[in-house]
Amino acid sequence: MAVTVKGKTGERGATTTNRLVNISDFFTQQVLPELQNPQVNERPILKADALKFVTTFRSQLPSETLLALLQPITALLGSEHVVVHSYAATAIERFLALKENGRSKLAVSDVLKVAQQLLTGLFAAFRHADSAENEYLMRAIMRLISFLGAEMAPVAPMCLKALRDMLVEVCKNPKSPGFNHYLFESVAALIKHGVAADRSQLATFEATLFPAFDIVLANDVQEFHPYVFQILAQLIELSNPPLSAPYMAVFPPLLTPVFWERPGSVPALTRLLVAYLAKAGVGIAADGHLEAVLGVFQKLIASKANDQHGFALISGIMQHLPAAAYQQYLSTVWQLLFTRLQTSKTPRFTRGFVVFVSLAICKLGVAAVSSTMDAVQPKIMLMILQQVWVPSLSLVDGPDEDKLVAVAATKCLTESPDIFANRPLWEQLRAALDAKLKGTEVTENADEDGQEDALDAELAGGGYTAAYAKLANASMPERPVLGEIADPKQFAESTLANFLSRVGGGG
Repeated sequence: MAVTVKGKTGERGATTTNRLVNISDFFTQQVLPELQNPQVNERPILKADALKFVTTFRSQLPSETLLALLQPITALLGSEHVVVHSYAATAIERFLALKENGRSKLAVSDVLKVAQQLLTGLFAAFRHADSAENEYLMRAIMRLISFLGAEMAPVAPMCLKALRDMLVEVCKNPKSPGFNHYLFESVAALIKHGVAADRSQLATFEATLFPAFDIVLANDVQEFHPYVFQILAQLIELSNPPLSAPYMAVFPPLLTPVFWERPGSVPALTRLLVAYLAKAGVGIAADGHLEAVLGVFQKLIASKANDQHGFALISGIMQHLPAAAYQQYLSTVWQLLFTRLQTSKTPRFTRGFVVFVSLAICKLGVAAVSSTMDAVQPKIMLMILQQVWVPSLSLVDGPDEDKLVAVAATKCLTESPDIFANRPLWEQLRAALDAKLKGTEVTENADEDGQEDALDAELAGGGYTAAYAKLANASMPERPVLGEIADPKQFAESTLANFLSRVGGGG
């Protein structure tokens, strides 16, 4: 193969080959007979080489050939040799991940015909000696679930139970990080596609998973905490309020300081708290938990390593709770943020500060934000705008963040007599808004393969890391920011024009 391959990528395998080597003839005469040999335990080295061949040259083989190969390769999952059933699982996973012209090379409708056989073979292969925690098998299961998507719904409960049983078993002695990561990715993929196709399945998923999650948390299996927190958040985000008692019973312990002292858990815990705030925020505040949540915010925002999570948490409070629930705490929030600006400002913190101030202005209005800031120091908002907010607008990027900043700047220009009276600040702010709007356009027709490409990118990054094991299949759902404003540029221009016509200014 070394002589044959002239160019290859991780995604597609061999992309260019030596024209002097006839791949088709070699495949037909040497490789295919070995793969089709029903004696799956004979000549394991030859079978492993044959599997490696079809995996390497997968982009050179027609889709019909790849599809036909799935059946003999599935049979090889039954080989007692670890090298053979591991290479077989890798071949299946790489076939399913292969794209051509931006789309999967294999059709879901074709793979669906052999899906039951594939799943049965993959799950059965875990019973082989030394393969109870084989990460290649689990990665193939994860890929098959993601590939089939909503078509997995009929068999999702059966798969989930099998995965749950594995999770309970590995809780006793977690020793294979790669296997564990793909196990949780598979669970997340089942939730993502199974519940999306049939919301009535949510209760079944909860009943199946909660006992396993209880074991993880009760036995303090720290390696699994980030995974469990992400999947709990995923389930909550799919739930309709009010949240059931089992969810609410989990919430108070999440505020315990010991959880937040583990760096790998902080991103997932923050995501989980924001999910709770979105679906049960009013009840959380009514039960007296908001001060404890703000205590977590205070701890996070003081840390250079975790301040972005602090901003995510305080933004979640502001987005999902009525202003009356948190208004009394805003002056303290500003005090904490101003102190951090003075003592240990970083570009990332400044960017987060600019976006949060923008969110506050959009949600509460300029006057309310100014009033809560003035409780810290009179007229401090004008100083913050002039010295921090406006000069730092260039640090902000991303469509949602740009939208918040543009709308907030427009509101500052048109809603505040104090800002309008301060002509240098008003002109500085308008120039910054004009510059921002030049790069703010509404984009349509997102890439149809974006979600799958994101999954591939996450997995290519290694999936598991000691610092934080992010699940690609449990990514946060996209929520529209200021959904009532379709085009921030149009909003800014029309609002500013109306304001100037009222005050008789030419800008």
